[in-house]
Amino acid sequence: MNDFFSQLRQCFKKRRKFPFDIIKIIANLPDKTWSLVTALWHAVSGEARRRAAIARLQKADIILASPRITTLSPIALGYRLFLKSRYIHSMLYIGNGKIVHTTARDGVVVNRLPRSIFRRERYGIFRVKNLDPESRDRVIKTALMWRQKKLDYAGLITTIPSRLIGLRRPLLRWEKNRIWCSKLVYKAFSAENIELVPPEKSEGITSEDLSRSGIVEMI
Repeated sequence: MNDFFSQLRQCFKKRRKFPFDIIKIIANLPDKTWSLVTALWHAVSGEARRRAAIARLQKADIILASPRITTLSPIALGYRLFLKSRYIHSMLYIGNGKIVHTTARDGVVVNRLPRSIFRRERYGIFRVKNLDPESRDRVIKTALMWRQKKLDYAGLITTIPSRLIGLRRPLLRWEKNRIWCSKLVYKAFSAENIELVPPEKSEGITSEDLSRSGIVEMI
């Protein structure tokens, strides 16, 4: 910190007309003030990086989340530990800073993008290659048709043991009109005859499978 203020003092060397020593004032700011300034700086820079990340997005981009292990739900933790999945949640970007995805409480919903979307260690953005704007719009329209459908807990949970024993579909399903996040993304593209994974593997599709699809590229 002393080196920083020494360099800063050099910058002001030719500006001694101040009626006070600005460097000394900066150096003697209380710790709480420094904490406030630091927090403000992180907030401002974080928002700038968020806007830059949003500017790179296109409709129908696939956003995959890789949260810290300490924040994972029991189901997500199972995917991380037993299936070695880096990505455990899928979202589809629909434009205007919004996504369609699934939540445990409400099923398929539209929400705003995560605030920390710019953090590459937490979010991967994947784009289907050579997808024209009209197809992007139709993919989104299909995904939105699933709004308010409930989460398929049984399929989501039993995908873990089924994958461990080599099966291609969950051991148990509740209802055909229930769904989970990666299955939602798969179905939205499948309606446009775009198979993110082979159809025989789609019944137990995971977010990790989406990240390894041969027709997507990470941006």
